[in-house]
Amino acid sequence: MRTRIGKFGWLLGALCVATLVALLLYTMVMRRAVLELDLETDTRTILKVYWPTDDGRYTERRMAMLVIKPGQSHYRLRICDLEGIKNLRLDPSERPARVTIHSLAIYQEGFPPVHFDGRKGLSRLVPLGGIRNLLEEEGGVTVIPDGLDPQLAVPLPEMTRGPTFLVDSARIAAILALVLLFSWGVRSLIQRYQYVGYLLVFVLALIVVMASISEVNHHPDEYVHINAAGYYENHFLPPKIESPSILHTYSVYGVSRLHSGEVVYLIAGKFLQLTKPLHLPAYLVLRFFNVGLFLFLVICALRSEAFRVFLAPLLISPQIWYVFSYFDSDAFALFVLLLGGYQIAVRDSLFNRFLDDGLQAKNVWVAAGMGLLFALLFMVKKNFYFFPLFLFLYFFWRIRFGEWTLTRTLVLRLGMVLLLACSLAGLYRGVEYKINGFDRAEKLVQAREHLADRMYKPSTPLAKKHPYLQMKERGVTLKQFLQQDRWGEKSFRSSFGVYDYLSLSGPFSYYDMVRVLGLVLLLATVVPVIIRGGGAGISLTILTLSVSCALLVVAMYHAWTVDFQAQGRYFLPIIGICSVWFYHVERYLYRPLFQLLLFAIYLFGLYSFIFIGLYGIAKYSV
Repeated sequence: MRTRIGKFGWLLGALCVATLVALLLYTMVMRRAVLELDLETDTRTILKVYWPTDDGRYTERRMAMLVIKPGQSHYRLRICDLEGIKNLRLDPSERPARVTIHSLAIYQEGFPPVHFDGRKGLSRLVPLGGIRNLLEEEGGVTVIPDGLDPQLAVPLPEMTRGPTFLVDSARIAAILALVLLFSWGVRSLIQRYQYVGYLLVFVLALIVVMASISEVNHHPDEYVHINAAGYYENHFLPPKIESPSILHTYSVYGVSRLHSGEVVYLIAGKFLQLTKPLHLPAYLVLRFFNVGLFLFLVICALRSEAFRVFLAPLLISPQIWYVFSYFDSDAFALFVLLLGGYQIAVRDSLFNRFLDDGLQAKNVWVAAGMGLLFALLFMVKKNFYFFPLFLFLYFFWRIRFGEWTLTRTLVLRLGMVLLLACSLAGLYRGVEYKINGFDRAEKLVQAREHLADRMYKPSTPLAKKHPYLQMKERGVTLKQFLQQDRWGEKSFRSSFGVYDYLSLSGPFSYYDMVRVLGLVLLLATVVPVIIRGGGAGISLTILTLSVSCALLVVAMYHAWTVDFQAQGRYFLPIIGICSVWFYHVERYLYRPLFQLLLFAIYLFGLYSFIFIGLYGIAKYSV
């Protein structure tokens, strides 16, 4: 009976996955038109295409966009299903730019192609607003904007879908057959979570591609991270604030990452020095520093079942993979969190074996290594401090539910490691205070005043500062902040696949489907824990949700009162917290359902990373 149920469960799960894949391709590829553009621009900017609602309105939810830049002329993006659409709206740029459109073509199976080319064809484009002049030339039309939002109407002929049922059915059947065949081939990998390691190997390959081909500084704040690591290529000690040798490391905010207290720049700088004989560009070496961190995690996952369970949450979002594909400090911080959490949570880890065996000769180096690892938890970005807070509360949870027995010996061994960790972290922090003095905070404010752009200087009147600074002080209510400025929605989207400087994002349907699938996945993990986990499982779930929600609230309040930031990478500590939680509660789950949902959301992540991120990012190969 158990074998029959196992086979039936496998077949049902495989059919569900195949259906989800077919649905994804059908709704996002087969039922969407392709817009092809030949154009030239003198400024890198964003082009948007809108399609109307039933009552003729244009909204951000019915829009597709792409980045256009000098030196590239051919572009292609998916828009909407053409059935019932009478016109589109084309916004050629979102900043002052001279854009010349040479041709425009729209294709969708079941409909005749629509072409706008040549002077006569392009003359059918109708200016709607924001355009000072529309120059008609033999080679196309040039849009001269009158502001930041030029708009053109693209009229379409009456679009009636032809017969496509047989072709669509054949394609869907082929997709179902391929996925079922693949599922049958990987059945053995379901045991002991082996598939997690192999899925992460494929992610690693995508990360390598992104790191290799994307242009420098086409990722969030990459230039300031690279400049900070470059300083430590030839230095060991932190610099003085406003030292002439580091002025290039300051951002438009008047802030240098060298004064953030993050040790990653020292480590990456020495990695840069070590690889100097390779004569590779600094940005590429530093990107592969982060790639190396992910490679280490993958190797650990391939070798250890416990580590595979621990890393399963990495599969839920392409935004997690993205931070390992360019140089930033988030990847190192998440790497440290995962290693630290693994050592504390997993029963057979080096740290837990040290607590059992004590300070024997063979464990001296283990104690030193654990002290260094836990010290690193306090040498990362401040938002990652929520993880040590979680571990502090988690310690009492382990005592309460018998994971640890509170004895004098345990306290002494824990205290030894924590004393070493605090000493190392304190020494690192103390060196900078020695160099810059105890009035360091005042000096940093002065640096902002001297080096920040005018819109970001502390002394600039509020009305003349960047509109996304100090929004609460400007009179923006929390309700307006959430509903009109849409901090929550933007943060969600940037947690599940937004690339470049937040300019490359997927269609709204992608985020809607991820939202639903993510909610179902959350329920499929939390509900069984509540039902079967008892006091231990329920209390750990409450602890996990509480600390995670606290991070979200603090991030929201900071964005409202200080600087509007809606970036999912600020929520990465939640991944480390969930890894510890998942390791303990995994045994309560209905595994076929959980693995089905995890694989489904992983497929959505692949779609985003490949067809949105890799496809749209500025590349050296283009």
